[in-house]
Amino acid sequence: MNRKINISIVGTGLMGLQHIKAISKSKKANLHSIVDISNNAKNLSKKYKIPLYSNVDELLNSQNLDAVIVATPNQLHEKHTVSFLKKKIPVLLEKPISDNINSAKKIINSANKNKTPLLIGYHRRHNSIVSKVKELIDKGKLGNIVSANVLCWLYKHKAYYKEKWRISKGGGPLGINLVHDIDMICYLLGSIKYVQAFTTNKTRKFAVEDTATISLIFNSGALCTLNLSDTIVAPWSYELTAGENPAYPITNQSAYMIGGTKGSLQFPNLKYWFYKNERSWWNKIFVNEDKNKKDDSTLVNQIDHFADVVSKKVKPKVNGNDGLISLKIFAAITKSAKTGKKIKI
Repeated sequence: MNRKINISIVGTGLMGLQHIKAISKSKKANLHSIVDISNNAKNLSKKYKIPLYSNVDELLNSQNLDAVIVATPNQLHEKHTVSFLKKKIPVLLEKPISDNINSAKKIINSANKNKTPLLIGYHRRHNSIVSKVKELIDKGKLGNIVSANVLCWLYKHKAYYKEKWRISKGGGPLGINLVHDIDMICYLLGSIKYVQAFTTNKTRKFAVEDTATISLIFNSGALCTLNLSDTIVAPWSYELTAGENPAYPITNQSAYMIGGTKGSLQFPNLKYWFYKNERSWWNKIFVNEDKNKKDDSTLVNQIDHFADVVSKKVKPKVNGNDGLISLKIFAAITKSAKTGKKIKI
């Protein structure tokens, strides 16, 4: 299949809009249609001159549909995704895979039963900066990984919470933001053995958390801390440091620090720190900085990869099982926050 892949967007919220823009820049995909009931969806339909459907059933009855991106609220992921998989229509499903583990397993089982590709929208894996970091770690440039620190501090404006699902179960910053960081750190450092977490909703006072600290123990023995809040004015979060999404102004800071016995690195403001001779805090430490540390084509890269999967040229880089692992870790974090106990994955 060498022609462009026709992709429909189900849900035109924050990420749905970004996918529409990414498809418009892709050389491998066309925007087939959108499914939504909002007034903004009507404007998008006119702007891009594409059909607008009010529900999934209408889309399933349409012509020339090759694949879909499901970007609806987490609680609707199973219902929408399975309806397409049953029709053997490949799905790129926005993260997280679902709001609960049983639902996630049903989605994965449907993909397997119908032998239809399921991709999970952890788009950061498609960022060239992340690929460079992965390469440095895999080549042993850092030695044995000892510890890592991940910051996700940002301030979400009041209008963001007009969408009620964002203040309901699964809609807090753990489910919306930290799932990306969980997938990322597992991709870079391997599988996790234990988690322990603390959360609070003291500042915003919604039913969901606004701040959390999480400790991770990897099977390799490495440790990691994740520090998250959507109510802190700060420049240190992946969205504000990577420059991959124009919706967020870039701060040229770093959100990740990964340290090993031979060196350490920080990114997305990509710097690699090391000694040239004896490793000693009394000796000068050197740094290599990647000047090309911005990648604003990450979402386009993901669309192109999706098109290649639909064309059967490659296997999914992030599949349903990857999404399930992240969700299990998320569930363990939630359980730990409630009980105060260390939870085994």
